[in-house]
Amino acid sequence: MAYLVFGSVQRAGDRVRLRYEVIRAATRAQVAGDVIDRASGDLLTVESDIAAAVATAITGQMLPDERTRLARRVTSDPVAYEQYLRGLQAAHNFGDEAALRSAVAYFDRAIARDSGFAAAFAGKAVAWSMLADGYVTPREGYGQTRVAANQALARDSSQALGWAMLANAAVLDLDAHEIERLARRGVALDPHGGWSRLFLAGALWAEGRTDSAINEARRAWQDDSLFTIMSVFYISVLVGTGQLDTASAMIPRIRAILSPTDADPLEGVVLGARGDWRRAVRLLDWRYYGGCYDAGMYVHALLALGDTVAARATVDSMVSARTPGYYNPVALARAYAALGDMDRGIEWLRRAFEERTALVIWVRQDPELATLRADPRYAALDRQLKF
Repeated sequence: MAYLVFGSVQRAGDRVRLRYEVIRAATRAQVAGDVIDRASGDLLTVESDIAAAVATAITGQMLPDERTRLARRVTSDPVAYEQYLRGLQAAHNFGDEAALRSAVAYFDRAIARDSGFAAAFAGKAVAWSMLADGYVTPREGYGQTRVAANQALARDSSQALGWAMLANAAVLDLDAHEIERLARRGVALDPHGGWSRLFLAGALWAEGRTDSAINEARRAWQDDSLFTIMSVFYISVLVGTGQLDTASAMIPRIRAILSPTDADPLEGVVLGARGDWRRAVRLLDWRYYGGCYDAGMYVHALLALGDTVAARATVDSMVSARTPGYYNPVALARAYAALGDMDRGIEWLRRAFEERTALVIWVRQDPELATLRADPRYAALDRQLKF
């Protein structure tokens, strides 16, 4: 069962007032909430206090090792800690490149004040991992993710998030087995860490272990449903494995958590998979997150509705989008596959492998790429996958 945690911070002189509430996502019922007043110098203790209160509200009790982990201070510098918190808040904006770049800047400011701040390095790795594929090239984004994650672990090898981000960066090596190994280290350190389970789910899906992948994707969503990527991946796995009833049932729950900007494409993908093209096309958007998740389905929807001219114009716009910025080549491979243009589809899939987008890890399972996998030229690409 997923819960949402909302909070606000108010400053008055040297005092800080924090309000938080815990909401059950499915029903929107409040299960806990409080107001905490502290001197600004006591800000460092607030996170562990709130985390303990939230955990107790949800589970009714905490294990001793969980209390010990929450009691550990991540830094002794309150200014660095405040910059870190601002970074965490900005990093939740999956669909906003400027916010994600500001998250990197906040984490950098925290690190500048405390070079031993392992959690800030891990947070920076998260921000870069979300910039990758949608806003910057995978080699840049995942390269920066790997650097920041290694710096986090060099300072604190028990950082589960650091291991999770290393797992994510292993897409650069096209190695699902290594992603699985690193993600399992993160899960062992923090069984409730959504990021570790997310990348474990991705590795399992790439390896064709469907049931286990769905289970881990569901648990990742339950553990950290406020991050849009958890919903995106869970829906992607459900649609990719044909579990459309479950995917449809998830949409109202996701809409209770995410903004329409993030929720609309997910519902559009589910509707498209069901063949409800007229409703799907109104929700899909080829521009969303570099086309990673719904651009191919959008082109397919236009073609299914008989609007070939609009479909081809959309693909031309997708290609043009790569000139001023980054646009994901797998999105283009899917689009050309929908158009039946195998030559261009294979060419963009080849570029996807060269650029090391994370989406090629799942190319064997991607239903939108099925026609390209049947092309004899695909075999040479598949041999690059190290699993």
